[in-house]
Amino acid sequence: MDQSPVAVATKWFEAYSAGNFEAMKSLAADGYTFEDPAFGKLEGDRALGMYKMFTSTRDKTEAVWNVHEVKPSESDPQRAIVQFEAIYKFNGRPVTNQITSNILVVDGKVKEQVDSFDVPKWAGQALGLFGQLFGGFSFLQNTVQKKANGNLDGFISKHPL
Repeated sequence: MDQSPVAVATKWFEAYSAGNFEAMKSLAADGYTFEDPAFGKLEGDRALGMYKMFTSTRDKTEAVWNVHEVKPSESDPQRAIVQFEAIYKFNGRPVTNQITSNILVVDGKVKEQVDSFDVPKWAGQALGLFGQLFGGFSFLQNTVQKKANGNLDGFISKHPL
């Protein structure tokens, strides 16, 4: 079985796109970490819990994840770079978010994932006029992270891994 970063990242996102949390969990390394502008840094069960939350609520949010490209990192042979699009409803508002994911693969497992996206553009779609006006300010990102982590904690307390 091919355990290259590109192959593992491809399997990871295929599982994500299919809403298959158990497959994602099987591809995650011990100590898996996730980081993005909306949640900040998540570790271990909290990081995996986020994916359980996303995959289990995808019917409600009408979430679709489309992968556009998976390629090896030019600077680190243990990493793959994934360009994907997340389309979903956030509090009833349609969001189309272009995301770059930097995936570290160790021993055939996803060890670390760092996602980046245009926060002001996302905020404008997800939060409406308020997001358009204040999406570029750190106070809004801090508020979003606090709310996102609160929602995640609530989900994990009801749906443990």
